[in-house]
Amino acid sequence: MINLTAVLSQSSAPADLPAAVRAALGKPLRRAAPLTQLALVGALACLPSERRQLPTALLWQSTSGPRLETLTLLDEVCSGSAEPMPYDFLATQPAIAAAQIQSFLPGLQTATHLPLDSEGSANWSLLLSLAIIWLDEGRCAQVLCAQLDHTADAASGHWLALSRAPLENSLAGLHLAQDTASEQLHDRLPDTPDVPSRLADWLARNDNATLSLQSPAAMRRTVEFTRL
Repeated sequence: MINLTAVLSQSSAPADLPAAVRAALGKPLRRAAPLTQLALVGALACLPSERRQLPTALLWQSTSGPRLETLTLLDEVCSGSAEPMPYDFLATQPAIAAAQIQSFLPGLQTATHLPLDSEGSANWSLLLSLAIIWLDEGRCAQVLCAQLDHTADAASGHWLALSRAPLENSLAGLHLAQDTASEQLHDRLPDTPDVPSRLADWLARNDNATLSLQSPAAMRRTVEFTRL
């Protein structure tokens, strides 16, 4: 069984992100796009310093993606007032978020971005299914799963950290299961962007021992969380 080791939800005004980065690093991160700042602050909050060198995978989804950065670049190109700076172009590439945080998370070996097509959508079931399979196969020691979004008015990051080995601070176990009639006895978790905050609420309650997250794309397959 895979272990859930961290559940985190963060939200702030975009203007507050640089201060959050300084608080996490003790110094600013120059020319970092909002997605990079969200990824850095959340990843460091989920992983204590002694686990940051372990083989790590990052799986993250986003509705907004680098939309604001792309619009900024297009404005610069179309206005013709000046040549866009290289870092303005790099900010439009989702992969740059992982590349820029790797020096602070040296164990990061692979990162995958899954774009979402509509506001309020999520595919946590896919992220967690991939994470469970990769951990079971021994491809990494831990996986960070996240949903990162930012607009002109708000920035949010929702995170789950998973480990192959049980830890003292493990919060729950999880595994892939087939949906059965007995599933009706379990709490069901809707696959929405705020899955981590809903999961935190379940962990804080003393009720059902099992919680299931069902994929809208594969209705017979669920991710099951079990209290430890």
